Amino acid sequence: MSYPYGEPLENIGTDIWDFTEFVGRDSVDLLARMIYSEAADQAYVGKQGVGHVALNRRNNGGFGGSTFEAVLLARGQFRGMTTEMARKPTLNSTAWAESLYIASNITTQYNPIGNRLYFSKGLPSWAVDEIKIGDHWFYNEG
Repeated sequence: MSYPYGEPLENIGTDIWDFTEFVGRDSVDLLARMIYSEAADQAYVGKQGVGHVALNRRNNGGFGGSTFEAVLLARGQFRGMTTEMARKPTLNSTAWAESLYIASNITTQYNPIGNRLYFSKGLPSWAVDEIKIGDHWFYNEG
């Protein structure tokens, strides 16, 4: 890796879901940005849950591919990746440090969500096997 994790990036794509500036970045950097942008205001266990959704989707293979880059940059998957929080995380914050640590160690981190593939702050009517951690619901599709 020849760049610092979390370095500020400008959106150079054609719209908010065009992640051109993220393509080719290390999986730890991408995963940390997603965790931070989706769960910066959540407790550590909530950040772990969000990270494990990405790991579960990567392992599933049906969410854009079988790599973190493919899963995290798939159009319409992680709204947090479209935000300034993902492109310009606050590098001296506890939330970024936790997100980066979880991303760096995702395969050995506690998995509070099991095999769940989705999370959101609201619970869709089609959700099954749901659990709530902090402000997020984690669930599968029924």
